[in-house]
Amino acid sequence: MHRIISKLAPCVAVGALAMLTAKDGFCTLTGPGVTMNAYYPGDVGCFSGQSYGAIINNCATSRWVVGTLDVSQNVYHPTSVYVYGSNTMCHSVQINGVGNGADVGPDTWTVAGPKTWQNLNTGSRYAFSGTGLLFRCYLEAGGIIGRISAD
Repeated sequence: MHRIISKLAPCVAVGALAMLTAKDGFCTLTGPGVTMNAYYPGDVGCFSGQSYGAIINNCATSRWVVGTLDVSQNVYHPTSVYVYGSNTMCHSVQINGVGNGADVGPDTWTVAGPKTWQNLNTGSRYAFSGTGLLFRCYLEAGGIIGRISAD
């Protein structure tokens, strides 16, 4: 019991919807797609969720969504986004101690073709304690984000 507690002690998930899992002494933070929101207020009506925590773009064109994961460890975290689509782009952003987007990861696109579930590697970002990591996606019409994660 103490071994489990000692592995989980450094892992603090501040986000209300974040789930936490111990993995080799590090934290894996995963948030459901619904932790993401419309980037532009006028696009709020485009998005809906479903019971498993996904966010879906119901508009006829691609729209921007943004979300964060609170990360407590000051280390580099490999990040990813699990997407259903064939023309969606996502990237992760490091937020520095004063709230700036200090390091924007590469734009990572889904593979073209029929829509399928794909795990997009959005790069490794350094997390400053208490600032979290930001995820932005240009979600295609009918596209779904199932989860965002940082190991």
